[in-house]
Amino acid sequence: MNITALVVSPLYWLAGKVFSLWARPVVQPELPLELITDQDAAVCYVLETGGLADLLALEQACDAHGLPSPTSTFEFCGSRDHKRVIVLRRMTGFFARRPGKTSSQRLQRLVEAAEQGEQDLLLIPVAIYWGRSPEKERSVIKLLFSEDWNVAGRTRKFFATVLHGRNTLLRFSHALPLRSINSAGQDSAIAYRKVSRILRVHFRKRRVATVGPDLSHRRTLIDQVLRTPEVRRAILAEAGDDYRKQEVARRKAQKYALEIAANISYPTIRIVERFLKWLWNRIYDGIELNHIDRLHEVAREKEVVYVPCHRSHFDYLLLGYIVYEEGLHLPHIAAGINLDMPIVGGILRRGGAFFLRRSFKGNRLYAAVFDAYLHQILVRGHSIEYFVEGGRSRTGRLLAPKGGMLVMTINSYIKSARRPVVFVPVYFGYEKLIEGDSFISEMGGAEKKKESLGGLIRSVKSLREHFGNVYVNIAEPIELEPVLDRMHPEWRDYESTNGERPAWLAGVVDVIGEKIMSGINSAAAVTPISLLASVLLATPKQKIGINELRRQLTLTLALMHRFKYSDSVTLPDWTPDKIIKHGEKLDVVSRSTHPMGEVIHMTERTAVLMTYFRNNILHLLAIPASVACCFIQGQRLEHEELQRLIRLIYPFMKKELHLKWDFDDVDDVTSAAIQSLIDLEILKVGDSRTTLIRPPAGSEKAFQLLMLGQSMVPMLQRFYLVIAILVSNGSGTLSRQRLETLCQQSAERLSMIYGLHSPDFFNKTLFHDFIRTLQDQRVLRRNTDGLIEFDDAIKSIGADARLVLGEEIRHSILSLTMSEDSSQARE
Repeated sequence: MNITALVVSPLYWLAGKVFSLWARPVVQPELPLELITDQDAAVCYVLETGGLADLLALEQACDAHGLPSPTSTFEFCGSRDHKRVIVLRRMTGFFARRPGKTSSQRLQRLVEAAEQGEQDLLLIPVAIYWGRSPEKERSVIKLLFSEDWNVAGRTRKFFATVLHGRNTLLRFSHALPLRSINSAGQDSAIAYRKVSRILRVHFRKRRVATVGPDLSHRRTLIDQVLRTPEVRRAILAEAGDDYRKQEVARRKAQKYALEIAANISYPTIRIVERFLKWLWNRIYDGIELNHIDRLHEVAREKEVVYVPCHRSHFDYLLLGYIVYEEGLHLPHIAAGINLDMPIVGGILRRGGAFFLRRSFKGNRLYAAVFDAYLHQILVRGHSIEYFVEGGRSRTGRLLAPKGGMLVMTINSYIKSARRPVVFVPVYFGYEKLIEGDSFISEMGGAEKKKESLGGLIRSVKSLREHFGNVYVNIAEPIELEPVLDRMHPEWRDYESTNGERPAWLAGVVDVIGEKIMSGINSAAAVTPISLLASVLLATPKQKIGINELRRQLTLTLALMHRFKYSDSVTLPDWTPDKIIKHGEKLDVVSRSTHPMGEVIHMTERTAVLMTYFRNNILHLLAIPASVACCFIQGQRLEHEELQRLIRLIYPFMKKELHLKWDFDDVDDVTSAAIQSLIDLEILKVGDSRTTLIRPPAGSEKAFQLLMLGQSMVPMLQRFYLVIAILVSNGSGTLSRQRLETLCQQSAERLSMIYGLHSPDFFNKTLFHDFIRTLQDQRVLRRNTDGLIEFDDAIKSIGADARLVLGEEIRHSILSLTMSEDSSQARE
């Protein structure tokens, strides 16, 4: 050991001890040791710019995770005492630090040594970000010591370490085998340049994914929006040649842009992040995050558009929090203008929210400004987030996708295809909603209350309640380019002279929208509460013996494992008793004792809200439940007859539940569902091998089959109701709007008579979609007067419903339609 080492080693050890008292970087991935796939290969870390603070942070991480120390030496290809750290861009200068002109000599020596031997070397890039804030022009004071795209000098690095020691991310990347990079046996000089280029590109992409692209000042961005040709054309269209009117229109456009634009503040984000961490720990047992690796894979090289389902106002906060905690840069989030409230709106805007009005109709200038703003943030490489459903679902089902934001996103990419765009669907699974009370009243017909600061303050009281777990599942990403290539291969050649969108864009938007909704459903999280809701709501009065409940929960989980909707669906690994106790803890169910066995039940108010959580997972067993429905009234059915019945109702199920299968695949899916029911012994095969038989009436298995089928009965009741009203009134007598109104009113009356604890049963949107599907299937058509016409074949469709619906409910539906007919005759 030389004299320099004798002096430096104790000082380095002391610096490490001082450093560890304050700086505690977050390490990703959680188990970096797994990145070393070849145990016989030598390991060497690669830092982008190096420095004592980076080296100490790496030393701390390696010591904590059992990795070789970065200050140790190793033998490689017969050459000894190689340092285990490579600095890709070594800095020069003592105070004013700048990248040196010479390249990494250590990397060059290792590449030359690899040429002489057979041993492999794993290069592990290590990116360290002291604070994760993109640079924002003219905001030097706020973000002086945050991580940005500039090289930090020693003074700045010192303060960054002090200020951001606990807000620092250290990310190990997958090891790069040196031998595979230079597999072609190139000259060492060429191989060295190739390896250096790969590492530089890697660090640049990682910085974009983690820190985000450089941010222009908000005023600069708004000026660029106002100078776009689309906005200028809109100003001229509104003002004409009058200069004064043009100036008024320009100021109006500027006002619109200020109303829309986000104003990101990373100090605000850090404060909100700490508050949210406290909040989630306060109200949730935990946040269960699944399939996050999918997001990390695409965020490195692609522009991410987050498209989650919309269950709660917490969705905005929850996804942003998760993205930030995962070391990715925050997305710009599209929020309704109703959330731009005093105080709250400012915080959201500083957290990355940009605001949009519910409708752009009749305001060409506003539409042009918003479109231009969205295009500007997309071409800069920012990720964005919006809800394609438009608003929050009040029923627990996914809403039909709205094309507005998708149209602008896809059109922006067609105009300027830079980084590949990928849509990332996200599923939120809650066990309790802070908006539960308002959802109940809105589903019952009350008007939606406008968001206000007072309402927000009142809702804070709910935070004292317990909300269980929240589940966040990342679905399979959807790349835009392959869809464009398949549907319109010449899209890259499209040029718009006057800002008009291509005529074929609507078809692409429809396909992407349906892929997103199907993707969200394919990543569903089955929660203990949704399981309890599915079983309890299948009983007549939301009461069931505890043993029957245990058996039905076991059956439901077993069926979900056998009839697997998607590999992305997550199921709870809980026993039935643990599920029941969890429901009691959240006040979802109660337990009553009885000498013959305990009874589990829920209140009427709870039952209404539980329809929401049942509907969250209704699609997962829609086909097996529909098969079970067919045996509610009948003892036996032929296999082919079952397939025919499912084919009949599948277009309506697909529309209502956003099922993933194409119509041509339905017979095979039905057969798979039937086989799953046979395997679980709640269906039997007859002697002919083509006949399916229900278990004996009164048996445990027959009860389980009946319970399973009940979840699809409301949809079939709506089906029969629409057909009955059409037949009763006759062809060419009802407008579509009148038919929807009659259906809603009749369903609401049925709900009152039979005590159906499901306000979504008479949801007008469901009838609207149902009637639209009948038109798409050409069962219904509109005449020149706008009235609905149909053929006598529609009566046979209604006859099939008798196989499922009981006589009492069919009689009530027919009575309602006859009474409506009589009232019209009196008028």
